Amino acid sequence: MLFQVRHEHTNEHCPGASDELGDRLAKWWAELKANPDLKVLTGYVSPMDHTFYITVEAEEIGPLLRGLGPLNSIGTGYTTPIISLDQALPLADEGVFQLPEA
Repeated sequence: MLFQVRHEHTNEHCPGASDELGDRLAKWWAELKANPDLKVLTGYVSPMDHTFYITVEAEEIGPLLRGLGPLNSIGTGYTTPIISLDQALPLADEGVFQLPEA
């Protein structure tokens, strides 16, 4: 299953503003990408907004929580299950996203 992660942190907790925190984040990122139970598909950052965007694939929630949970120590995370547009469009054609008739 695919998950879109958005993580936000404050200027005070920015890894770019602290050598120690930056080193810890770099180690965490390397370990996340090497995790055999997760597949990191993308990782982007908006430095001006102190926001990370990470897309991962995981079969189970446990590895996702263990892999991404450490980010919560420096900010707030939002994790959303997602599907591709190629998967969503046929579901929309089936009426999956519509309320039933009254």
